[in-house]
Amino acid sequence: MVNLEQHNENADRIFNQNSAIIMYMTTLPIADARAQLSKLVDEASSTHERFEITKNGHRAAVLMGADDYDTMRETIAVLSDSTLLLAHQEGMQALSEGDVLNADQLAEAMTSAGRGVDAK
Repeated sequence: MVNLEQHNENADRIFNQNSAIIMYMTTLPIADARAQLSKLVDEASSTHERFEITKNGHRAAVLMGADDYDTMRETIAVLSDSTLLLAHQEGMQALSEGDVLNADQLAEAMTSAGRGVDAK
């Protein structure tokens, strides 16, 4: 069992090795956003660009694609669940140590556990 401090250090190490943050953010006034809403929605969905919308010169809202929003919510849920985060970290550690199964081995393990699957 990993203590919380070790877990956080390991999670930071794994995150830094296996991730990239790509974020596009364009800021525009609400009037411009209103005039271009259809185009902005298309861009947010297809290019993952995010649009910060201002009202009277102050940040008021962010427009982002639905898939990006869902991913963000799922990430927050995982990061908020220490048990799930620890299981993820342990899985990443197992992968780095070569503890993996190919498709046939996984199908056999699932069948042995009473969960019949078709590996093909």
